[in-house]
Amino acid sequence: MTEPAFPPAPPAPPKRSGVSKVLLLMIVVAVLGVAAGVYGVGRIMVGYEAYKIPDPHMSPTLVPGDQLVVRRATDTEVHRGDLVAIDAGSFAQPSHEGVSVFRVVGIAGDTVACCTDRHLSINGKPITEPYLNPGDDTLFGFSAKVPDGAIFVEGDNRGNSDDSRFSGSVRLSGVIGFVVATGTVITPRPLAPVTAFTDAGLPGTPYSDSTLPTLRWWIAGGVVLFFAGLIGVIVSAVRSAGRRRRAAAAPPVH
Repeated sequence: MTEPAFPPAPPAPPKRSGVSKVLLLMIVVAVLGVAAGVYGVGRIMVGYEAYKIPDPHMSPTLVPGDQLVVRRATDTEVHRGDLVAIDAGSFAQPSHEGVSVFRVVGIAGDTVACCTDRHLSINGKPITEPYLNPGDDTLFGFSAKVPDGAIFVEGDNRGNSDDSRFSGSVRLSGVIGFVVATGTVITPRPLAPVTAFTDAGLPGTPYSDSTLPTLRWWIAGGVVLFFAGLIGVIVSAVRSAGRRRRAAAAPPVH
C-alpha cells in the first residue's frame, strides 16, 4: 500500500531576539551621554567657584558687580600677573575679612618697589602695566622683599586698593583660586593674558586655564549623545512595535 505524499513542512521562522541590536546601541549611546555630562558638570562643581566683585579696587579690569569664574587652587604655582582670589585674613597685617581679588606682582624672593619713572619695578626691572586705571595718579614710593611662602598683590586701581603695600604680603595658603574668566561657567568670557612681567624679562607665564573649555565640550557632547540616543531608542521602539503589529495582523501560513 502506497503511503500518501505530504508536502514538506515549512522551515521554522528564525527566532528573534527580544531586544534589537539597534535599540541596545541607542541605549548605550544615551547612557554614555549622561555619563559625559555628569563628568563635566561634576568636575566644574568641584574645580570652580563663582564670586562677585564688590568694590572698584580692580578697575578697569574688573568692575563692581562683575561675576567671576575662579578655578580652585591646588598645587598650581602662582606667577606674576595672575589674578587670584584670596582669603583677606591671609595678609601679614589683615585689615578685613572675606574674599578679595588682586593681581600678583611679586613672588617669593622678589623685591617689589615703586616708582621708577612712575613704574612699578620687580628686582630693579620697571614694569609697564597696561591694565592699570589710566586716571590713577596716586603712586607713592615703597620697597618690600617678598618672604618665602608668600606673594605680593596689588589692585589695578592703585589709588583705591588696600593691598600688600599697606597690609603686607599674602601667605600662599591663603590663595583660594585663579580668576580665569568673567561671566559664568556656562558662558565664560576669558580674561586677556598678561605679558607685562615676561616682557620685562622676568620668568614665569601667568596661569592659563584650558580645563574649563574642555569640560564645556564634555557637557555639550554629553547632551548631544543623550538626545541622539533617546531619539534612537524611541525610533527603534516604534519600529519594533510596528513590526509586531504587522506580524500579528498577517494571516497564518498553512
